[in-house]
Amino acid sequence: MLPYEPLIKTIHSKIKCYTRKTKKKTKSGETHSYSSKQYIISLKNDQPFSCDEEVSILKSGDFFRMNNLINQRRSDYEEQLQHIISLEQELTRLKNKLEYYHNLEVDIKLLKLKRLERELSDLEEKSKKQEKEINDLKKRMEKDEFINKGSGVLGKLSTLFVNKNDKNP
Repeated sequence: MLPYEPLIKTIHSKIKCYTRKTKKKTKSGETHSYSSKQYIISLKNDQPFSCDEEVSILKSGDFFRMNNLINQRRSDYEEQLQHIISLEQELTRLKNKLEYYHNLEVDIKLLKLKRLERELSDLEEKSKKQEKEINDLKKRMEKDEFINKGSGVLGKLSTLFVNKNDKNP
């Protein structure tokens, strides 16, 4: 039994031909005989047709050619369907791969960004330390200049004692 309702109800049978001879009396009383060709298509008890149903008759060759064409189209359809399914699976696989590489690329960029931020903070710390050292050195130099100019205690003492090598007292 088929899992679906067939598109065409079919039955295969042979057409039987015979010649039927008939005698008929005419108005004049003569007997006139004639023959006609008769065709019989016998159906089995399990045939799919009901009483008073109209049917079409096809030659077996035409039917099988049409059936082969339908089967070929069905197999082509199934092949195309399998091809579409495989393409959809390939598309899904490629989308997943793209998402993976995109995420990987984003992760790599984030790692690079974090590394650059760390380098930047290290350079900022170095810069601050060097600025502090420069400021300390400036303060020391100003302090040394202040002492040497004579405004401090040592400077005043140095002016009181004249150096023996100096010719101008």
